[in-house]
Amino acid sequence: MTKKTRLLVILLSVVMTFALSFTGCKVPDAPQDDSADTETETNAGIDYMALVNKESSLPDGWEEALQITTITNSVGDEVKTESKAYDAYCALKEEVEKDLEGYEGGEVKLELDSAYRSVAEQQKIWDDFMEKYGEEYTTTHVAVPGYSEHQTGLALDLYFTIDGNDVYENEDLVQYTDIWEVIHARLAEHGFILRYLPGKKDITGYAYEPWHIRYLDDPTVAKEIMDKNITFEEYLGKISSHAATVDYGTSELYTQEEMDAAITEFKKEFENWLGCELHSVKYAGDECNSEENIAWLNSLGEGKDYTQVIEFITDFHSPTEAELLEGTAWEADKEYTDYQWWLAREDGGAWELVSMGYE
Repeated sequence: MTKKTRLLVILLSVVMTFALSFTGCKVPDAPQDDSADTETETNAGIDYMALVNKESSLPDGWEEALQITTITNSVGDEVKTESKAYDAYCALKEEVEKDLEGYEGGEVKLELDSAYRSVAEQQKIWDDFMEKYGEEYTTTHVAVPGYSEHQTGLALDLYFTIDGNDVYENEDLVQYTDIWEVIHARLAEHGFILRYLPGKKDITGYAYEPWHIRYLDDPTVAKEIMDKNITFEEYLGKISSHAATVDYGTSELYTQEEMDAAITEFKKEFENWLGCELHSVKYAGDECNSEENIAWLNSLGEGKDYTQVIEFITDFHSPTEAELLEGTAWEADKEYTDYQWWLAREDGGAWELVSMGYE
């Protein structure tokens, strides 16, 4: 779900939750309870490792057990977040802003765009999109009520201000890769992960969103996920049935980890093909790493000195919506097979997508 859908949300009363309302990261004064069981009771029923995606629904009783903190952000929107996740966000915010002191564009302040949404709020978004865009578009871009990670209160969408100016819209936020690098580097130590990685849409169901983070309440697990550059689904071993199948074949040249790195690279390009569904990926074989192919990709690489080549063969399906076909060579609603992706790397370098298409 993108940020722009916030305009469609009607803020509803949250029933059976405990809410604190304030602006900023300072929690208001409250009576202190020294009981050793306070934290356990406050978060009873919340599994911070719960998977909620297009195939895994919100656990039963979640909303009744959820403890909510409510704030007002820099654009005047009310944002609700699971309370422990909010505390972790405040610590993240403090460190990120310190890391970004002296940023050439001006003072950077981290902000919350959205977090918790009730089932009723998600239903409102779904209904509005169905009425405006139809079923196919809606099922592609909006989570079914009960299957949105935002309903956990543990998914946070971030934005920031620079020198007092809000950088809020998606198309503007993605331009600040340097700021996102600083933010992402700090996530794991506070128990967060980057939820929707580039090149992983067929696994998560969503394209890359640098602003969408997820609280796990376990820095060790978060660090493992971030260091391995894997999705939450991959860590839990719960890959979507819609994820592309991968045939690694047999190779004496490349490990599965090296192949996965190459696959992720070409998937980043594929995710730009709106409405296309990737079905299968197959390693083309060690014989593709020939002197002839290395020379060919070097001729395309503009000064590159590639020493290794890898090829994958894929099958995918084109969209049915006419507007998604504009500017493409695809026919509507067609299965394309044996589409080729050629990648290469220099000694000690990362894989780069050099060529794609049919011979």
